[in-house]
Amino acid sequence: MSRLPRCCTNLPTSSTRRSKLRFILRQAALTLASFVFLYVLIGALSFLVFPDPSHGGPRDFQAAGRSLFMTVPKYVFLGRSVLDTQESKVLIVGASNTAVGFIQKVIQPKLACANVSNLAMGGANISEVAQIIDLVHETQTTPNRAPNTFVIGVWYGMFADSDIRFVDPDRNRGESDLDIEKYRYGFYRRSASGPVAVLPSKWLDAGVMALRPLLLVEKVAREARAGINLLLTGRVSAQRTEAEREVAVMSDQEKKKALDYWRENMGKDGISVAQFDLLKTTVASLLDSGERVVLVDLPIPAWHRDASPFQADYEQRFQALTQQFKVNPNFVAMSMADLDGDLDYSDEVHAKRHLANIWSNRLADVLSSFTCQEHRSKSRVSSSAPE
Repeated sequence: MSRLPRCCTNLPTSSTRRSKLRFILRQAALTLASFVFLYVLIGALSFLVFPDPSHGGPRDFQAAGRSLFMTVPKYVFLGRSVLDTQESKVLIVGASNTAVGFIQKVIQPKLACANVSNLAMGGANISEVAQIIDLVHETQTTPNRAPNTFVIGVWYGMFADSDIRFVDPDRNRGESDLDIEKYRYGFYRRSASGPVAVLPSKWLDAGVMALRPLLLVEKVAREARAGINLLLTGRVSAQRTEAEREVAVMSDQEKKKALDYWRENMGKDGISVAQFDLLKTTVASLLDSGERVVLVDLPIPAWHRDASPFQADYEQRFQALTQQFKVNPNFVAMSMADLDGDLDYSDEVHAKRHLANIWSNRLADVLSSFTCQEHRSKSRVSSSAPE
């Protein structure tokens, strides 16, 4: 009687194979359960460190660095659901000079009739401002749009097309900072016609809650990196502090460099007609929906205004736009052209803190007689006297 070769007598039986498979599946399930438990634990910890902000009330999106969201674009995109309220709201949008020039905690105490939120983002052009407004509208139910007063801060540097403004090597040409945030966590997907929503806006809060553990890990990593920078360089970041900005004085060389920068970043055609048309369309749409608009012509230092090849064209187009809407009682244009002192700016465009206080108080005065006034018989162009 023949025997099987010794090499074949140790082959596992079918029952042994099933036993090993069950062991592997059990271990995989335990590993998955451990990851889920750890994820939930980190999520619970995130609520202890950064409690979920209540809906409603004023919101300073410029304080993103002290929040779980870390950056203003991320905070605006993921934290905007707090703006879906029936209370009267002042929503400030614009670029970085709007962000630092209109201080939410200065304006809010002077405006008891409305909740003030500053959603301005550094580097924004009019296209990105329109994106911010659209994102707010996506979150708000239709009845909650009527109490909106949008404060739109503009200056000539915001009228460059997106394919000129947003050309960083780490993004597709023309993609704004908000586009990056849309794609980052899969809330939107890319398409030939632009971002397409994957998660409906009504599920935004659920999506953010699911992301909280990941956001906390990112926050810890960012803080660790800032700590290393502090040890190596003595600074948390390359950004100047408010105290450093307050004493800054631009040299002639720095002024020339700034002018060269804006000549390059505005493109060969200068002021974009398409961007001005978009601003016009945006304002008209807001007014048609019953919302209010304060359009602010932001000042820049006299040396920059007088040397810029774009300022005259900008001023002419701004005046034409305001003339178009001035008959609408829900529209007001605001000018602060007298605030052009060279030493009041830390660079070619950003107001120092003492001047930002003046900007904020002037805006609060306009809002108190515009947003807080129940019966507005006519619009007006506001040009406040120097303080």
